[in-house]
Amino acid sequence: MNIRLKTNFEVENMLNELQTLLQLSSKAAVMRLAIAFSIKEEGDPRLINGEICKYDVKKQNGSDYVRFTIFGDNELYYRLMMEQCIHEKISDDIFFPEMTFAHIERGISLLMSEVKLAGNRDKFLKKII
Repeated sequence: MNIRLKTNFEVENMLNELQTLLQLSSKAAVMRLAIAFSIKEEGDPRLINGEICKYDVKKQNGSDYVRFTIFGDNELYYRLMMEQCIHEKISDDIFFPEMTFAHIERGISLLMSEVKLAGNRDKFLKKII
């Protein structure tokens, strides 16, 4: 069982920026929002040009995050939502870190777009609530 996920430089920069813009207490909170935005999109977030991109920790140059930090006590719920999103069961090795990182990577861009479109934190929060 993998317990660590490592981000890449691009994702890490967006996590930092969104944490500041949204005034959230942690990057993990931003990750959870990103995962939610990605899950809303339906479909496998690992698919790029029709091929599944595998998670390779050697290609990641960002920060490390512990599994519990990202999900807390809600890991099962996130896993079920990710399975529902692709309409199939996933193994633990696929769920974390591969599928989790793919959802963070896809969702962080969607989240950034929505925050910038809203213009400020309060307008963004009103829109999503």
